[in-house]
Amino acid sequence: MTPLRVDRLRRSAPLAGALLFASVLGGCVSGSDIEGLHRHVSDVEKQVDKLSQQTSSKDEVEKLNQNLTKQVSTILRSNAETGTRFDELTRELQSLAGKLEDSNRRLAQLSQQLAETQAKLDAGTPAAPAVPGAAPLPGASAPPPAGAAAAPGSIPATKPPAGRAGPADLYNAALGDYQRGRFDLARQGFEEYVETYPRTDLSDDALFWAAECWTAQKKHREALGMLERLLKEYPQSDKAPSAHLRKGLAHLELGEKAQAIVQLQFVVHEYPTSDEAKSARQRLRSLGSDSR
Repeated sequence: MTPLRVDRLRRSAPLAGALLFASVLGGCVSGSDIEGLHRHVSDVEKQVDKLSQQTSSKDEVEKLNQNLTKQVSTILRSNAETGTRFDELTRELQSLAGKLEDSNRRLAQLSQQLAETQAKLDAGTPAAPAVPGAAPLPGASAPPPAGAAAAPGSIPATKPPAGRAGPADLYNAALGDYQRGRFDLARQGFEEYVETYPRTDLSDDALFWAAECWTAQKKHREALGMLERLLKEYPQSDKAPSAHLRKGLAHLELGEKAQAIVQLQFVVHEYPTSDEAKSARQRLRSLGSDSR
């Protein structure tokens, strides 16, 4: 009902009262007519009150609609900003993944060059430098002269069998399978790499990633066996801290809490400044164990 109609109703109430009064003075109406006029006046007053309440409620609803509109606009703007930031993070992750793949490819290529150099030396063929004019890598030891006896405890070098893929191809193929979630193929490729090329810089890495394949398949007992092989065959591997940490986590997954705590404490004690030690301390705290 419009405000004009409300105003008319408000004015009609006094008019009805005046008519009632005039009728009484004139003596022209009966008692029932008077009662009827009373009811009419009462009805008009009720309608006026009801319309006033409806008008007030309408104003409140309008205010609520305005507030909701503002809140919706704020939420939509926030969602748009969040979506933009998510897209940026996705692009950054893709860029990092590409850089990591390039680094792995370069490492595998260097490993292949080293393996080929070692094979030529073992065959008595003079080896050309991997990169013309390049200096030896820092900390790298010179390969033994042709015909020299192998160092005690060393693993004999293996020449690439005819028809078999080179180290870089084999390692890259296994790594690609791992990144694509083909864990069975990846593990077989890493194991084949170690069997074929046991003396390259990536041989211990291949065993580590073979263990990671088992872990990804929730086969923690098999992962433990692969990690123990890595630590036994390559005790000086730079993967040793990670391998010990992974052993502790595998024991946890198998419900072997005591063995897990011992292994995690070993990581903290033997590699105190490593990232693996930091992770081991956090896990020990969550287990309620002292990491000192």
